[in-house]
Amino acid sequence: MDRDEKFRRPADPYEEEYQRQLEEISRIAGDTGGEVDLSMGSADDVFASEYQRYGTPTQMGGQPYGEEYMNRQYAQARTGGGNRQPSRSSASRQRREDNGGGQYSRPQGNSQYGAESPRQNYPEDDMRERRTSRGGSNDGQRKRPARGAEGERTGANRSRERREERPAQRRDRSSGQPAKKKAERREKPHASEELRFGTRNGGKVPAHETRHPVRSFFRTLIILLLVIFIGLNALLYYYITLVNRRGRGDRSFTGGSMDSKSVTNILLIGSDTRSEKENGRTDSMILMSVNKDKKTITMTSFMRDMYVEIKGRRTGDDDIDVWDKLNSAYVYGGAELLMDTIEYNFDISVDDYVYVDFFAFIDIVDSIGGLEIDITDEEAAGLEDPLGEQNKYLKQPEDTDCLDHGGKLLLNGNQTLAYARLRYVGNADFQRTERQREVISKIIAKVKSSDPLTINRFAKSVCSNLSTNMSRAEMMLSAYKAIFSVNYQMKTLRIPAEGNYSFGMHGDQSTLDVDIEACRELLRSEIYGG
Repeated sequence: MDRDEKFRRPADPYEEEYQRQLEEISRIAGDTGGEVDLSMGSADDVFASEYQRYGTPTQMGGQPYGEEYMNRQYAQARTGGGNRQPSRSSASRQRREDNGGGQYSRPQGNSQYGAESPRQNYPEDDMRERRTSRGGSNDGQRKRPARGAEGERTGANRSRERREERPAQRRDRSSGQPAKKKAERREKPHASEELRFGTRNGGKVPAHETRHPVRSFFRTLIILLLVIFIGLNALLYYYITLVNRRGRGDRSFTGGSMDSKSVTNILLIGSDTRSEKENGRTDSMILMSVNKDKKTITMTSFMRDMYVEIKGRRTGDDDIDVWDKLNSAYVYGGAELLMDTIEYNFDISVDDYVYVDFFAFIDIVDSIGGLEIDITDEEAAGLEDPLGEQNKYLKQPEDTDCLDHGGKLLLNGNQTLAYARLRYVGNADFQRTERQREVISKIIAKVKSSDPLTINRFAKSVCSNLSTNMSRAEMMLSAYKAIFSVNYQMKTLRIPAEGNYSFGMHGDQSTLDVDIEACRELLRSEIYGG
């Protein structure tokens, strides 16, 4: 088999273009008298790779070329300037003639370019523009590199380059934008894009966007408020852990009709008991009622000498049903029996209590630096008896903290306790309950206006000296209610009110005989508003 038969294949458009450019260069150089060396060299490999890439005409969906046609095309490629290769249009007409004179059909099947293949049916008017874009033109802007040891490009390399260039060219034609501008747009990152290490961006330095000052301010403010909120909750929980929890004992009466979700009732119990294991008589019984709908805090003092029915259970779980003074209920059955007695007689719901003994009250007042109270000369002289009793248990001289005159004075904890216990000056026990409500109101007012360090000392002192039946969750809820109710209107009330009682004698003790129905109506109207 000779060489022509060995390399017999159909003509390729790129081979035609290459032949045309060589002829044009020879014409410009004036080398037309002799024979031009058009040996294919490494171009054979190029055409062979292109032939293998696009397949035979049969594989591309067209008609097979005849052997005579293939010989003629190869012979024309090997000849000089006298046998000039026909143009693309001539080659196209020749192929149509070889296929039977019909219209040349576009390749189907495995064609890489599909129905829009740029290799077929190009208009003649666009030939010059396509030649320029491929690098071949009359102005000689780009010439085929010379074959040599260093400048030679193999057919495989040229094919790979064309495969890499064609998809980009198709995208550029579809978008109508130059490839250079699209590449710059892809490479340029947006201002808001953040490039992080370990990502597809290769660990480049982040391109931070400029933050809006207002947005940054509010973001910082929210974070600061969140930190303060968490810190305050942690501090509040610490205070709650200091409280002595007694647990909830058994209750016999918990069905008071005066009950509402908007009203919280907590019974404040003050006793002269010197030991937690001893149930003494309660000198102070104040029901603190917080009404969130009316935004009021009502402190209701229950007179300790009211003659009521005490019904429920004793401390030893024995049933009890007796008539006695109200402050005797705590002696019989502790805080649970006292709440039962109030709820049974006055029909008001009482579920929680806070207990403090009088001597813990001294530390509470001292933690805020004492209270400024306006007292009379008679009251100042009357403080001598309660102060003498208190100093005895405090193991200090009997006349400690005694006053020789009245006026607007700053009283310490020991003096304030004696003032709250003073009974035999003024209207006896009626005025004593009034003094107790006055002292509590002044404590609340002074804490509200104190600095954070004073509030911290006060909270530690109060919580360390309190006992309650509430759980820690209930104490947290009550603390939140107290925080949001600091600006509520403060009201005071006394049971029984004037006109709702009479003095009586039962056995060897004087009592207050009260109008129970009148007392219930007063509680309903003042606390619940109905």
